[in-house]
Amino acid sequence: MTAVRRLASGAALAALPLLTLCVFTPLLIYSGNPSEFTASFTQIALAYLPYCAVLILAVGLLAALLSADGYRRMQALTGAVACLLWLQSNILVWDYGELDGRSIEWLAGAWRGLLDAAIWAGVIIVSIIAFKRSGPLFLWAAAALFVVQLTAAAVGMAGDDPAALKHSDIEEDQAARDALPRFSTSKNVVHIVMDGLQTDLFEQLLEDRLNDGEDLRDQLQGFTLFRDNLGAFPYTQLTIPAMLSGKTYQNRVPVDEFIDATLGGDTVLNAASDAGFEVDIAAQVSLKNIYAKNRHTNAYAISNSGHVSARDYIVNDSARLIDLSLFRALPHFGKALVHRDELWVFQGMVRTASYLHMQYFSDLEFVRNLSQAMRVDREAPVYKIMHLMFAHRPTVGDENCDFDGVQATGRENVLRQANCGLQAVLAVFSRMKALGIYDNSLIILMADHGAWVRLRDFDPEKKRGAIDSMSAAMAVPLLAIKRSNDSADFRVSNAPTSIPDLPATVAADLGLPVQFPGVNVFTLSDSQSRERSHYKYFYGANRNAPGYLNKMHEVVVNGSVYDHDAWRNGRKFSPAGQVSDD
Repeated sequence: MTAVRRLASGAALAALPLLTLCVFTPLLIYSGNPSEFTASFTQIALAYLPYCAVLILAVGLLAALLSADGYRRMQALTGAVACLLWLQSNILVWDYGELDGRSIEWLAGAWRGLLDAAIWAGVIIVSIIAFKRSGPLFLWAAAALFVVQLTAAAVGMAGDDPAALKHSDIEEDQAARDALPRFSTSKNVVHIVMDGLQTDLFEQLLEDRLNDGEDLRDQLQGFTLFRDNLGAFPYTQLTIPAMLSGKTYQNRVPVDEFIDATLGGDTVLNAASDAGFEVDIAAQVSLKNIYAKNRHTNAYAISNSGHVSARDYIVNDSARLIDLSLFRALPHFGKALVHRDELWVFQGMVRTASYLHMQYFSDLEFVRNLSQAMRVDREAPVYKIMHLMFAHRPTVGDENCDFDGVQATGRENVLRQANCGLQAVLAVFSRMKALGIYDNSLIILMADHGAWVRLRDFDPEKKRGAIDSMSAAMAVPLLAIKRSNDSADFRVSNAPTSIPDLPATVAADLGLPVQFPGVNVFTLSDSQSRERSHYKYFYGANRNAPGYLNKMHEVVVNGSVYDHDAWRNGRKFSPAGQVSDD
């Protein structure tokens, strides 16, 4: 075989595993999660495919230099690796939960690592030692799998929604970024969701004075803290429709169907839009795309840079998709080398400081820029909703708001990180006061769930059957509201509120002509008796009923959320509407 033919043959060999990593697995990931990305799949692929082509050519050059036996060994090994990458990406797909900042306990799933290692080591050893006999088998198997993946990709791209692979939000994002600092001269609603900030953590932040001795409460004029607020769900996924519509999911229809129908129907954002408000949305890309199911004027995906070009969006999405492809295709313990406690590999390379891709720092920079660039020049009333990861895992910030490594999710660590976010939010309020738009604004400061930090003075041992310490913490998110034209001192209410009450409360303040479930929280008294429900569920795919959650468990609270005796088990909701009592 001539050197040129050897080079071409070697390059073709290299394409078998590399196209799995660079095309087929990324396409599989993207097609299942298009809302997680700003750029289209075509834009992303074109950004990194030249590098894959260089790798393919480099392997071809190496093949041209090998001896006959060396080339045959390379054939066997390359075919084996191609088969292993397909097997890991499509069959040995382990559930690590949502990659949302939580640390992964790699040793807790050690059996996965042992199984993966045994398979990978066994196949690779056979391909090297018995290359003469196994080489042709691995090569034909790899070629067959290549055809299978190519066919699946072609069918998928021509299937249900090929437009999802071609859709790009880059231009919309850039226009929205310019609109976000612009406020209304007539009426503003500022709705801030500080993801994961549970109420007792917020109260603890209020107890600490600022460096100049000022009380934080003095910066929250007009606000009422509803300290007995109960969350609807322990995760963001279903809290968004609950807090915007007042409706709670109960496993009667597929999750995505419920979210689409709910957010396309009666929500506070849609009602505000119909009433003439310009609705601005800002959140990380996946959440932005969920909020954007509501009618809106601007929707911005908060990125990891304050100065983002179209190329930056594509490069960042490309790095993320390749990281996820490697994470899916490598064996268990190889995934740990890619994940790196949310620092990742390629996402770190596209930033001068590898941690800056973390959403916490992106959100912090966004809010700081918002307060600095704020101006009042829009005639129409404006409703701004911003979802910020200021108390969410991973816990990575120190008291100076700088990167401090990935820390354990404990009370002190979360408080340090959340405090930086709160200070940035207070700077927005201060700027609103300076511009004369604070007093007549409706401002909502809330969380969607807790922060995985045990509630103070909550004893789960006495009520194990109903709620454990961590579940209780996840069910007590912050809710503080400043009504329009309320300039009274900061105050605390112990009224029995719940997240689904928010739409009715907002509608009452703005005079929106929509009847929402729930009640206006300002009509509830501290002594009022009221049963409220929180719904627990395991976050993960339901393989027995695709599209539905696993069985949901209702927990009913009658009394204070801080009193373990007030919690009791309620109904259970199986997929497709099967309801049973505890």
